[in-house]
Amino acid sequence: MTIYIIILIVATIGVALVASLKKLSDNKLIKYGSFVAYFLLIEGILYAVTDSLDIPIVILGVAIGIGILVLLIGGSYFISSGNKFIKYILSFVFLGIAIFAGYTLYESIMDPIRFNIEKDKRFQETVNELKKIRTAQVAFKNEYEKYTPSLDSLKKFVQTGTMSVVKKIGEVPDSIYLQQDNNLLKAEKACLKMGIISRDTLKINIIDTLFKNYDIERFGKVPFTDGYKFEMDTASIQAGGVNINVFEAKVPNLVLLKGMKKQLILNLNDDAIKNSKYPGLKVGSLEENNNNDGNWLKEYDLKK
Repeated sequence: MTIYIIILIVATIGVALVASLKKLSDNKLIKYGSFVAYFLLIEGILYAVTDSLDIPIVILGVAIGIGILVLLIGGSYFISSGNKFIKYILSFVFLGIAIFAGYTLYESIMDPIRFNIEKDKRFQETVNELKKIRTAQVAFKNEYEKYTPSLDSLKKFVQTGTMSVVKKIGEVPDSIYLQQDNNLLKAEKACLKMGIISRDTLKINIIDTLFKNYDIERFGKVPFTDGYKFEMDTASIQAGGVNINVFEAKVPNLVLLKGMKKQLILNLNDDAIKNSKYPGLKVGSLEENNNNDGNWLKEYDLKK
């Protein structure tokens, strides 16, 4: 889009010069040829921008192009006839077109920049919430040997549930550690048999450990939306001949980025679909065992 606007600015200035400079406007081939070329340029840009699909816009563009063509031809007549009033009016018209095109160019450059800044802000907070869901799901599965498809039950588990923690009592003597070829696992097993060390399973509150200093009311809700909740579900898939329970939590870009420029959101979705990716953010998968990975860029894992 930016290159089209630059071309239009240059063409507008060029046609203005042709219409205002006597040496150029006296040459009918140059004068009317530039007008026709300008008209065709406008139509060509419109055709390219709309991918020739939006017929009403193309028709409107043709009408606008014809109007500009008439203005140019009529304006050149008055300029050549020495009417200073019309000459100045047309000069301001051309100046206005150039200013408008320049402003449009500036906005076409700044729009994606502003979009990406806001997008990164929303993505970062959403990734953090998806990580919280993953943490809760893993703890839930450790306790119940399966994931839950319900955000409400997962939230309740975080608020009131506990997780098992195995505490080791006693220390492995260096002599036994050396006897087991410096293998800590073997040494601990030997000490357990001899009663030198023991294991004690403790129950600790989820909310006081994994979710300490976290506002539980945010759990399951997509940031920057009016209480919209993440979509979540579970499934059973085959992997290596074994049934594996998996889960997935996600939110589409159209929801997460609502209120931002629609065309840029659609462009973002098109890029994701072309690369066979989900047009939004998600963690886990219902189609494969991806170890509960998220589909976001790794840079979001590095930021706090």
